[in-house]
Formats: sequence, C-alpha cells, structure tokens
Amino acid sequence: MFAALMLANSCSEDNSVPQADSSLAQVTFKVSADGALTRAISDGTTVDELVYRVFDKNGNPIARLPLVKEAAADLSSGHTVALTLAKGQTYKVAFWAQKAGNTAYTVNDNMQVAVNYSGANNDESRDAFFNAVEITVKDDVAQTVELKRPFAQLNVGSTTADWNAAVNSGAIVTESKVTVKQAATTLNVLDGKVSGAADVNFTYAAKPGELLKVDADGDGTKEDYEYLSMSYILPNDATDGTQKTLASAEFTFKAASGTEIVVKNGLQNLPLQRNYRTNIVGNILSGTTTFTVVVDPAFSTPDHNTTYRIAHASTQAEMTAAASQPNTVVKLAAGNSYTLSAAPADGVVFSSDDAATTTVRIPAAVTATNVSFENVTVESPNTNYVGIQHATTVKYKGCVITGQPFSYAADASYEDCKFVQTEIGSYNIWTYGSSNITFTRCAFSCAGKSVLIYNEGTITGQTATFQDCTFTATAPATGKAAIEIDSSLPTGVGTPFKVVINNCTATGFDNGSVSGNSLWNEKRGTKATVIVDGVTVKSAS
Repeated sequence: MFAALMLANSCSEDNSVPQADSSLAQVTFKVSADGALTRAISDGTTVDELVYRVFDKNGNPIARLPLVKEAAADLSSGHTVALTLAKGQTYKVAFWAQKAGNTAYTVNDNMQVAVNYSGANNDESRDAFFNAVEITVKDDVAQTVELKRPFAQLNVGSTTADWNAAVNSGAIVTESKVTVKQAATTLNVLDGKVSGAADVNFTYAAKPGELLKVDADGDGTKEDYEYLSMSYILPNDATDGTQKTLASAEFTFKAASGTEIVVKNGLQNLPLQRNYRTNIVGNILSGTTTFTVVVDPAFSTPDHNTTYRIAHASTQAEMTAAASQPNTVVKLAAGNSYTLSAAPADGVVFSSDDAATTTVRIPAAVTATNVSFENVTVESPNTNYVGIQHATTVKYKGCVITGQPFSYAADASYEDCKFVQTEIGSYNIWTYGSSNITFTRCAFSCAGKSVLIYNEGTITGQTATFQDCTFTATAPATGKAAIEIDSSLPTGVGTPFKVVINNCTATGFDNGSVSGNSLWNEKRGTKATVIVDGVTVKSAS
C-alpha cells in the first residue's frame, strides 16, 4: 500500500511561496511505498513512476496544471511533488502510480486509465496504485492519502502433496496462462469507477518463483502452496468499482515436457474485488481437482476483512450446509432441484453451470439479508405473497424465473433473466415490497400480463426500472398491458410509484384499460409517474 503524505513545505527557502503573494500557498506531496523492501510479489517495488493531475472541486481539470508524469526510482524513501495553489479554493488531486514504461496502462489527461490485457501471465510489473484526494487550501496543509490497488489479484496454488504427486508423475509445471471473462477495461482515477469490458487472455509465462501463503482453513495460520499463477484483474463492478463481482476463469499449466493441464470446472463464478486477493488453492495438478477459493484482504485495511469461499453442492443437505456460511458461492450441480433454505447466510450466492437443468425452489417462508442467484432456474409458486422477505439486497443474473415471485428486498435487480409464466391469471412478478427494483435485458413470457406494480402500504414509494426488456404474451388478457400499475394504495401517501421504461417492447398484449397502450397501464389510482424512453408520458396526480 502506498501512502501519499501531503505537507506544507513552508520552511524550505528554495520552494517557499513569496511572502508578498498571500493569495497562494505551496502544497507538497510526499509519495512513498509502504514496506517496499521485502522484494516479494505484490510488495509494490516494481512501481517507480507517479502520474498526477489537479482538478477543481467539480472534477474539471485545471488547464494551467497539466497532467504530470514523474520518475520515482526509490518510492521507499519518498517522491516529492510541489504545487502552487490558490488559497480559499477546493481542489481534487488524482494520483496513479505504476512501473515506468509499462504499456499495459494508458493514462489520459482526465486521469482515466485504459487497461490493455494483452501480454504474459505472472507479470508483477502490472502492479499499480491509485487514489484521489479533495483539499481546501487555506494555509499550510498536512494530509495523508493512501494509494491502493484498483485490481483484484487472482492466484492459484497447489498443495505440497499435489505438487509432489505431479512431479513424481513427470509433470513439472514451469509455465501458466489464464483467461478471465469480461474484466473492466477503464478506471476513472478521480472517482474510482470502472467501465468497458473485455476478456483477459494472458499468455504463457514462467510461474512465480516463490510460495503462495494463504490461510485456507481459517485457523489463523497461513499455509504454504506452490505458486502456479498470478494475475492482476480490474473487477467489472458497475457501481462504484469497489464491490465484489463474479467472473469466469480458465487456467492452463504447462509442464517442462509440454504436457498441458487445464483447470476450468467450478471456476464460473469466482469472486473478484478491488484490492483483494482471490486465492484458488488445493489439488490442482494431480488426480481429481478439488480446491478452495479464499478471498483475503491482504491488500486492504481490517475493515474489509471478509472471506469468500466456493462450496460445491449436489444434494439438498450439502446446499443447506453451504448456505449457512456467510459470503459463500454455492456451486450447485446441474440436473438437480433444490429448495432454498429458510434463512441463508448473508452474502450467499447460488450458481450453476446450467440454468435450464438446475432449479432452486422458493418455499413459503424465507428470510435473508443479501443473497444472489446466478445461472439457475428460480421457481416460485403461483400463489400470493411468496418471496424472500426482510432482505436488503437480492440479485438475479442469467436466471430463469418461473412462477409468480413477490419481491420484498429493498433493492432487487434482475439482469439477463428469462421470466416464464404459463398460467392464465398469474403475473411473471409482483414488484410489491421493493423500494428499488431494476430489470435489465430481461425477456418476459406470460399468458397475458407480466408485471404488477402494487403495494398496500408497507412501503412509501417504489422506483421500477425496465431497460432493454421484451414482453411477450401467448394470448392477450382483456384490458391488461405488459406492465400493470395499481397506485390506489397506500392511502395518504403522495407519489408511491415511479416507473421508468427504456427501449422495451410488448408483443401480444391487449391495450391497457386506462392507458390505451400495450406496454404499460395504470389500472387503478393516479399517483404513479411513468417515463418511457426519457419522456414523461404520465404524471402523478
């Protein structure tokens, strides 16, 4: 971790601001690398160039202070940058530190970093750090800024027994390569957000020459593993860039004899998070591949101390046991049906390799805080008020949604999901108890009505957003549009519902009883605001 110490250097005769100009102040940044003498992977010693720029408080670059790149051969003892800034003004200063001459990163004048994933695996020169600080210049200023990695580090390690078995069989691994699907390609240093997506294809390179140390069993002591692969990946988190994401990866290990060992099964939902290490450790090279995935905060501060694990489940008992552990990705064996446990632990993700043949049934009574579903069929009964209750966040990605679920989570999201409803008289979903609910690139199939936006009074408002969705009815239901709204309740509440519809189509539906169109219809009440493709087509009254 880097520390950038901002000091007012008023005692230096050479650098001090002339006393006659009291409207200016000189601010000195001293940038140093913490623990840069260990000479191990991820110690930061490869980073020897500092890039920075000053912006105004609104994030606009200051024209008279262009982007600067400065060589810093010894960041362990600190690199000093002096800026003359106006008193009474608020500035933002963005920092990026990397290895000089590294072509993997291109920094533009707005401090946006483009990441090029072409190149070799196990490349420590890809290590880099960033942060941005806001300062109000009054007089001399002293402020510390920590520069952290924008990347997740993805590691693979083999147990001693596994490595020895491979060596004894003649498979002495010397090189490794990796593919990771859809990593982010651009980092905005000023606000930390990421954008873009591309597959990572790091080519063969010599494996790391040291041991990988990971506390895989959680006993507080790190175990030694033969280090097979190391990669820096920019996690594709579409929110603020800091949240855990899931990615798919494939590793190939090459022995000196030319033999290749490919590992990809069970790696479709790897947790990646900024400034964390994702460690895949276990029997990688010999016999049946079994491994544990541990995400540790080796690069982060103690308040980010969270461990994520992948657990494989092929039976109901295995699923229930795995779901009782927080922050666990439960990898469900395809071809089976499971029933969601009554109270899955916080941060559990249920996933599979085949959504069509892997079903998770929602029982009548389920409570959870934060839970996610990826690439599974989620089956709800066609009865009212059945859903995951008392939840803060529930996410669905690449899922098949059958039956008529009720959404209770404060924040709910459906991404690339397929909704299937065959029963006449039932909806694909009631948005019901969610304050915010989003549907992105979802396909709805129903028998005449897809979505009901309605609540009796347990919430004071709801925003429902539909982006790039398709609605298809096998037969029309009289007076029913694809999205039905009932804003008649709760009584005494001002504007309970806001419905945002962008680039969506409805096919096979009747025209709404009130709206006269087949996409949306406020069948009861007048308190909903409806916005279609940026135009407010119906205002609350």
